[in-house]
Amino acid sequence: MRDQKSVMVSLSGKGMEDVVKEVREQVKGVQEGMVIMQGGGNSLRRLGPEQTVGKVMEYLKDIKKDRKKVRVAVVGIMRRPRENAGYEEIRRDTNKRLQEEVVRMKAECSKDPGDYGVSFIDLDGALPQEVFEGDKVHLN
Repeated sequence: MRDQKSVMVSLSGKGMEDVVKEVREQVKGVQEGMVIMQGGGNSLRRLGPEQTVGKVMEYLKDIKKDRKKVRVAVVGIMRRPRENAGYEEIRRDTNKRLQEEVVRMKAECSKDPGDYGVSFIDLDGALPQEVFEGDKVHLN
């Protein structure tokens, strides 16, 4: 991606509202390309599954309305080995709802052959315990 115009933004300690706001800023004027959005763990307990999914889907609808040639991938909220079972239950519920909504949107996008669509990426099975820092929250 170094040869392409690309931007990676990290918002340490920020919640889903901040992630959505920053992604909106970064893609202003972009008509073709790819957006990969990941976040949500920091505000998950406060917002809960319904509001978290709502914020993500509101943004996805906004970007797909005007930018058919922008591919969007939403990464599910990653697990945090140090968190308790309550957090994990909320996280799994949120990811399930998010995946269902993204699949619905993907079906709508597929009706338009010029639309590059949306995807959901689930990293749960791909991230072994060793990839987490000593704090058991951040990736190393």
